[in-house]
Amino acid sequence: MKQCEDMVSGHGRIDMFNGIEWKERNPILNDLFHSGAELTFSPLSPGLEAEVMKITLGENHFVLKVWNKRSKPDVARQYRLLEALLYQKIRVSAPIGYGQTEAGDAVLLTRYHGTTVTKVSPSIFKKITTVLADIHRLSPDDLAGMELAKYDFITYFFPGIEAFPAMKVNLIDLVDAADLKMDRLIHGDFNLGNILEEDGHYTVIDWTNGQLGDPRYDLSWACLLLRIYVSESKYLTFLYKYQEENPVVTGELEIFEAMACLRWLLLDRIAGVPKYPNTMKRVRKIVRDNPFINENVLL
Repeated sequence: MKQCEDMVSGHGRIDMFNGIEWKERNPILNDLFHSGAELTFSPLSPGLEAEVMKITLGENHFVLKVWNKRSKPDVARQYRLLEALLYQKIRVSAPIGYGQTEAGDAVLLTRYHGTTVTKVSPSIFKKITTVLADIHRLSPDDLAGMELAKYDFITYFFPGIEAFPAMKVNLIDLVDAADLKMDRLIHGDFNLGNILEEDGHYTVIDWTNGQLGDPRYDLSWACLLLRIYVSESKYLTFLYKYQEENPVVTGELEIFEAMACLRWLLLDRIAGVPKYPNTMKRVRKIVRDNPFINENVLL
């Protein structure tokens, strides 16, 4: 999208920002408007569904996210969720404003909270899992009367699975066995890429998938990605640290890990996922080691 490209060159970046129709904004945003000449823009790593820019005004930094790809999220709901979570002292992106571009793309402006986590250790995992456990312990009633989104689990997390019969049959069996409890807030995509570090503090970003769900799935998705992209030992450390905060029956997690693995395999087939020389070797081992996954899903 040319608008986002313009944000890093010439006057187009200011024009694009000034052209946003804000549905709601924090008073801080007024300072940005009145200081247009001083604003600097720099691109951040984009997601699958949005362009992301860092905006700097003096010593203050913000992040502008523009959903100009496939996804059309409810940014108003996301803005309210961030407000409610901050009120509960959960470390999430501080919302500054939301609206849409002249092209109709949803935008969300938040404070900048550092860079993505690239180094991990037991002490770092302790801080990160404490945040995740705090999220899962929240009662929906604590979120300032906010009505959380609630979706059909299979439809939301496994779109397009009908095209893969073996995977669909396995998934339905897993859902039947899991006894899903869709009664707690989940992030929906908790992974190191959605955690920022700044001065030893860790902030959870990208709440596009925030909804009522089962915390065991949220945890299992995070664990699966650590197993695939980091290491078995780091995954075990992460799980152990979470269990210190919020115990979960290990046998139950095998079922949810199986569902998470099916989701990864589905995403790989319909959209593509990051792969490195040992990625598929690790995935195949996870499939073989989990008694709830039918190896036919690898075919």
